[in-house]
Amino acid sequence: MADDMPLASILVIDDDEAITGLISAILTKDGYKVLIASSGVDGVKMAKEAKPHLIFMDITMPDMDGYETTQQIKADKSLQNIPVIFLTGKSASEDGGRAFATGGLTYMRKPFTAQQLRDIVSLAIQALRV
Repeated sequence: MADDMPLASILVIDDDEAITGLISAILTKDGYKVLIASSGVDGVKMAKEAKPHLIFMDITMPDMDGYETTQQIKADKSLQNIPVIFLTGKSASEDGGRAFATGGLTYMRKPFTAQQLRDIVSLAIQALRV
């Protein structure tokens, strides 16, 4: 990241500790500030408090799925421009376009590699700076 740019913060909303731990380890090492929420309800609250630059959103969570969580985040005018990248094991046909219809920028399939994660974060952060 450029020296004159503030450190980007990334909120990961996922109930799977293995996934949040992996994403956090990779992105923290790369210099990002990573925030973790383990449920949709906590994710909405944390997004409102922290106003992250980027959100990774699991689709399948027990209390409130990623689609509903994203809709609640996007309903807040101060959060509506934050890019949301869905994390999913579903195929595009299984999702049926819901990720995009609810305001998602794109999605990343699980399992993913560290390089795939870095690439998608880099693209999303660059898009914010345009």
